[in-house]
Amino acid sequence: MRQVCLNERQEVVVTEIPAPALSEGQVLVRTGYSLISSGTELSTAAQGAAPSPMRRRVDLLRKVGASIQREGIASTISRVRQRLQPAPTLQGRGYIAAGEVIGVGSGVSDVEVGDRVACAGGTANHAEIIAVPRNLLVRVPSELPLREACFTTLGAIAMQGLRRAGASFGETVVVIGLGLIGQLTCQLAEAAGCVVIAIDLVDERLKLAKELGAHYIINASADNTVQSVRYITGDYGADAVLVCAATGSSAPVNDAFQMCRERGRAIIVGDVGMNLERSHFYQKELDLLISRSYGPGRYDYEYEQLGLDYPIGYVRWTENRNMAEFVRLLAAGKVRVAPLISAEYALDEAATAYATLSAKSREMLGVLFRYESEANPQQSPSRVVHLKRAASSGSSKRVRFAVIGAGSFARGFHIPSICKMPESELVAIANFTGVNARQAAEEFGASYCTTDYREVLADAGIDAVVITTRHNLHAEMSLAAAHSGKHIFVEKPLALTLEDCREVSQAVADEGVLLTVGFNRRFAPLAMELKALLDSTPGPKMLTYRVNAGWLPPDHWSIDPVQGGGRILGEGCHFFDLLYYLVGSEPVRIAASLARTDRESKDPANMSATVEFADGSVGTMLYTVVGDKALPKERVEAFGGGKAFVLNNFDSLESYGTGAANPSTASGDKGHFGVMQHFCDAVLGKTSLQITALDGLRATLCAEKALESARTGKVVEINADELLTPPVS
Repeated sequence: MRQVCLNERQEVVVTEIPAPALSEGQVLVRTGYSLISSGTELSTAAQGAAPSPMRRRVDLLRKVGASIQREGIASTISRVRQRLQPAPTLQGRGYIAAGEVIGVGSGVSDVEVGDRVACAGGTANHAEIIAVPRNLLVRVPSELPLREACFTTLGAIAMQGLRRAGASFGETVVVIGLGLIGQLTCQLAEAAGCVVIAIDLVDERLKLAKELGAHYIINASADNTVQSVRYITGDYGADAVLVCAATGSSAPVNDAFQMCRERGRAIIVGDVGMNLERSHFYQKELDLLISRSYGPGRYDYEYEQLGLDYPIGYVRWTENRNMAEFVRLLAAGKVRVAPLISAEYALDEAATAYATLSAKSREMLGVLFRYESEANPQQSPSRVVHLKRAASSGSSKRVRFAVIGAGSFARGFHIPSICKMPESELVAIANFTGVNARQAAEEFGASYCTTDYREVLADAGIDAVVITTRHNLHAEMSLAAAHSGKHIFVEKPLALTLEDCREVSQAVADEGVLLTVGFNRRFAPLAMELKALLDSTPGPKMLTYRVNAGWLPPDHWSIDPVQGGGRILGEGCHFFDLLYYLVGSEPVRIAASLARTDRESKDPANMSATVEFADGSVGTMLYTVVGDKALPKERVEAFGGGKAFVLNNFDSLESYGTGAANPSTASGDKGHFGVMQHFCDAVLGKTSLQITALDGLRATLCAEKALESARTGKVVEINADELLTPPVS
């Protein structure tokens, strides 16, 4: 299918990308029309053409320095490389569309194939096929043309602004800025029985607002807007002023304060400057409110992506209900959008559309893309795009890889490692987002890209898959890969439950394929050196492993118990594995404690966990997210046999009591390339696999036992039977 994108020169192009796969809670839509949001999209385009943020913002240089201290040079270079990549899509654009449903995912019961719908949000791109979460679409009646229904998203934004204003029948409402949202706000306010005063700099927009229902119009370039509003309102001032302009200036907001009556309301709907003048704001005791996009539910992952609705008794107008109400008003003729359409283009004319809109931004309002797909409606959209000649069948001298999940980590570490190895070949990229799949495939030279990981599992030309998706998908995809006869490199954790870990382990054994987990720290040069030193040191060892993990925002996917499993399960398994690797003995019991603030948290992250091993060694992991990021992330101290060793963030290894030269250095190499090279060698039969599904099971087991101990306040035993696959009945 085709989608509007930006190429590496930040030029608008229409690119062939794989159609999105249909997931649970989503609806697949064949687009009829989409609308360019001129304010958002043109401002983003200007940013895309500007110098790189790395060159413009000196403060980022300080962050780079801190990252080198914390993560090491290799990791920092990879992160910077990802930051400097050109944006793969029209950032912030393509969130307004309407079309016909061609597929319904599980969990959606009130939408059917053939329904006409209006769509919103970051998945409603300028693309022929879109996959939209249920709460971000509404059904459209048959009498309403799709070219008008695609204004629904902007209508919901305007409606939410008016709801925030609390405007009621007979009140005077001022609308500053008559772009698309301002024009719709005027109509909605008039339909609600308000007296509407419209303000703009462009006469044509003022005349249009007047034709569509505004009672008074004021040209801000010719008239004193504050005095005019005072005159119209009998010197009282307006009850509410909605600022729908898009400008860096703070003048619209400060003018709004002066236009308001005493105890009036100023509502910020557009993107404007906020350098506020206190005097009028304070003296009138005004309410200043921000309107957040389409309404309650916006940016709430559980509402938008998981489809969890807010009870109508508590939240009357959600973003979905705002969208539905706007569609009702459109169908009833209470709001008119046809006069707002300035131009209509075929999708292939996207570059012309943006260029024209940019050049005539004051003259034009609504610009539509029209989709005239020649595809058979009964034919499933292709989820594969071939970029070059497909790979041949497997070879014993070369490992052909597919990568499932093309996020920043995969593109920063695993894919470059595959491309660097002389005995490997990158064949395919699979990713849920088609644009990202295509960009990664082009960037790294893959033969094809797809949005359906099952395509690569069915490809006889692929020997091994690298799974770097969100944690909750690791088990499902590893099982499918094993049953397809593919060797598997899966990022940590192997799975989020012991049952899933055991099922994957059994499948790997039954199918005779190799599976390794991305415990890369085992292959860090200094970690291997420390391992050799400890192996040559007799007797039990005492280890401390301090992890200054850093804070994450509460809506980060890794903290979500469903997607990521939380910090201890999702990342802590890394560090339990390294303790096991350094000691070389099985864990037998764990005692863990949480910081008081974490005891009732849905994601306890500040933990001290002490692991006793079968040989009498003891290792303590201190994992914290409340430290300063300037402190290097990881530090291991190891003691035994009258010797001591300090591994500092994989940059240096100090030895005491050995007579060895101090310190060894390795520039922060955490073993990302080493673990991938080892996996490739194992697939080729050159070596035995060092990290197996058993290691993934053990690490998840330690994490679960640590959480159990922290919850119960008791020491938790680890039985040998718990590491068997399948478990003992």
